Amino acid sequence: MKPSLLYQSLKFARFAVFSLALGAGTSALAQKPAAANSQPKILLAINEGGAANADATETILRFQELSRVVEKTLRLPVTIVAVRDRNSLLTALQRQAYALLLARPNDVPAQAIRDFGYQPVVTEKVPSQALFIVRKDSPLKSIADVKGKSIVTPDQYSNVWRAANAMLRDNQIAMSNEKVRAMRDQAAIGWSMENGFFDVAVVNSVSATGRTWEKNGGRVIARSAEMPNMPLIASPELSAAQVAKLRAALVALDSSENGKAMLKKIGLTGFKETSPQVFLDLLKWMGELEVAKQ
Repeated sequence: MKPSLLYQSLKFARFAVFSLALGAGTSALAQKPAAANSQPKILLAINEGGAANADATETILRFQELSRVVEKTLRLPVTIVAVRDRNSLLTALQRQAYALLLARPNDVPAQAIRDFGYQPVVTEKVPSQALFIVRKDSPLKSIADVKGKSIVTPDQYSNVWRAANAMLRDNQIAMSNEKVRAMRDQAAIGWSMENGFFDVAVVNSVSATGRTWEKNGGRVIARSAEMPNMPLIASPELSAAQVAKLRAALVALDSSENGKAMLKKIGLTGFKETSPQVFLDLLKWMGELEVAKQ
């Protein structure tokens, strides 16, 4: 081989080895600190449920101030991860990939608490409920009248769908036997009801449609029991002392004007303490999902 070709080959080989090492190092840094004096990053996952229309960048920017509260409290750098897919989120929680999760679908953190070792930190002060809504002129008076009628719900197997399924079950009505259509966007559900496409709809009480339906002249014929709304949960990666410190900081947010402004930006009124039993009771009432149908 000519000297110039040999030189070029050796130069390429050194570059390839360096590139592989750099790639391996970058991957490892995402999991562990590069040195003993480096601080591990806290991954904060955000899931706003099926009704969220924001892309990942918007979500990260909107929750940036909250992440700084967590950073200041725990004295650890925080990275926000926006996660929309329910199944991907559950898979990640099973391997405890996220130190913290703030999620609107309350059954996902509930399962993480029951099955994956997570612990509740706080929930939004205002609880959520599944509402069965009808138009003002509807002849339907109660949930018992829903049988045989056309129903529109949020996504099948979503937390509000599961709550509605449990409510019907408690009233001896099988959701699977009814004429049900699912829509991702609860604003679209409200519009469909306003225009008479369905007899009855199911919405989350904290959604825009749920909050304004009665104010705009519609009726609510059934409400679920109060459920945890937008809970924040922590993995075993955080100690009991860290969780307690974070809980105190978040509960105190609505006691200052800056805290209230931050909460308003992310659509919350304030945080309150909660317990694991609240989530265990929720899952017990909702019932297990039938895996074969998913």
